[in-house]
Amino acid sequence: MPEIEVELEDEAEAVAAAMAEGDGLAEADKADKDEISGGAEGAATEPTASAAATPERPPWQPVVARWRILIAVGTVALEAGILARLGVHWTTLPVLAFAATAVALAVIDFAILRLPNALTAPTALAVALAAVVQALADHDAHQLVTEAEGALGVGLFYSLLYFLSRGGLGLGDVKLGVVAGLVLASRDWTHVFNGTFLAYVITLIIALAMMSRGRKRFPYGPGLIAGALIALLLVP
Repeated sequence: MPEIEVELEDEAEAVAAAMAEGDGLAEADKADKDEISGGAEGAATEPTASAAATPERPPWQPVVARWRILIAVGTVALEAGILARLGVHWTTLPVLAFAATAVALAVIDFAILRLPNALTAPTALAVALAAVVQALADHDAHQLVTEAEGALGVGLFYSLLYFLSRGGLGLGDVKLGVVAGLVLASRDWTHVFNGTFLAYVITLIIALAMMSRGRKRFPYGPGLIAGALIALLLVP
């Protein structure tokens, strides 16, 4: 028993010493924070060079972090649905590449009305590479011409809407429209027209629903993505 009491006393002394050390660190940390806060207040109108050089966190990253489970589950389900519907073929590659970021882009656009280049650019590159692989595997160079025409046609259509909407449609939507046009053209021109029309209808429904709730701005990306995928998966 005496040995146990000694061990407990030693442990208590060690804990007390650790707590005292922690209190000292907390006070020092508080002093540092007060100093930093004072410096920040003094430099509120004149940011330092180090602060200006610090990159800001992109606004879309917190959205992805918050909805990461929904995005992950939705992406896996979408990719599985594409494979089940279209089968494992070279022609499925562009659709799979497009779907890889489709859910994330839709969620981000709903949340902050932006389609970040950090996601749209890799998506465009992946879809373009998939289209090249498809054409090489099928020994069909004309397919690449059709896909380029589809991307150009849909891109011009959304570019026109961009200028007519006077800021209602963003450049991110135009870029995504180019990618969607390429993916739809990987099937045929019927899918290009159907996908573009469905995108317009779905976006109109989203706009009416959000405007009825007092929202003056609404996203185009989710409707564009949904229209393309519905045309690819459900329209013959």
